[in-house]
Amino acid sequence: MKKVVVDASIAIKWAVNEHDSSVALALLKNWTDNEVTLLAPSLLMSEAANTLYRAVNKGLLPFKDAELGLEKVIFPAITFDLMHIYAPDFFVHLIELASQFNLAATYDAHYLALAERENCEFWTADERLYNSVRDRFSWVRLMADPLSASMAS
Repeated sequence: MKKVVVDASIAIKWAVNEHDSSVALALLKNWTDNEVTLLAPSLLMSEAANTLYRAVNKGLLPFKDAELGLEKVIFPAITFDLMHIYAPDFFVHLIELASQFNLAATYDAHYLALAERENCEFWTADERLYNSVRDRFSWVRLMADPLSASMAS
């Protein structure tokens, strides 16, 4: 069975209507239809909750929609990886990746390390992250890239 790692920048678009949510939803449908397993580090749970909280706090999203987004859309769609919690070497690798690509924090490195470990594609809507790593990791895909989108199946 095929696997892909997705980050919060894509998953949040499944629950919050953004200008490119239709692209994210089309990817989700494609992956679901093709029985692709969506993976993410447990960090995505916190990132998604925080993003939804900010939208609720700014009055952009009713609390009930945030709740439904987490419970009915994001969490059921993704298989969360918890193995890294017990592996100190994983966190050392995060520091290495963040340093190598001059990332602002190690958060994005969680997704890279998981995709690297699982030997699968990593999908993001974060152009800054994509541009930082694309020359080194051919398995990183940008949601907005038409070539990447055609390769989603």
